[in-house]
Amino acid sequence: MPTGYDLIEHNHDFRIHLLKRLAAALIDAAVVFLPVTLIIYIAGLEPQDLLAGVFSGFAWFIYSAVSESLTGTSLGKKMLGFIVVSKDGPMTFSKGIVRSVPKMFWFIFLPVDVLVGLSRDDDPRQRWVDGVAGTTVLRELIK
Repeated sequence: MPTGYDLIEHNHDFRIHLLKRLAAALIDAAVVFLPVTLIIYIAGLEPQDLLAGVFSGFAWFIYSAVSESLTGTSLGKKMLGFIVVSKDGPMTFSKGIVRSVPKMFWFIFLPVDVLVGLSRDDDPRQRWVDGVAGTTVLRELIK
């Protein structure tokens, strides 16, 4: 099976899929980062930038784990027509937690997670932790 890097070069639909996933992640990040950062700045907590990054990461982790476990989607994924599914049974809270861990460390682990996922010979739509959790992100069928 080709890697994600092979598909980026030759498959327009895969490039669009990745760009939509990026857009969904940016929407979700804005939903979490803006209120958390605003609270930290209004409260005058120091060091503001460090606290905003750390607390936003933990909030993004909790938001993603809960929303994806319960509904299979987040606001960004829902807006762009994606759903998180388990490859081996129902989507569980533990799978949601595992696939959301990189968001806690979004500044380092999330980019590495995506790049390693693209290098695997498995499902190119999976990040590395999706392979660990047994999940993948699909286009949601319109009912």
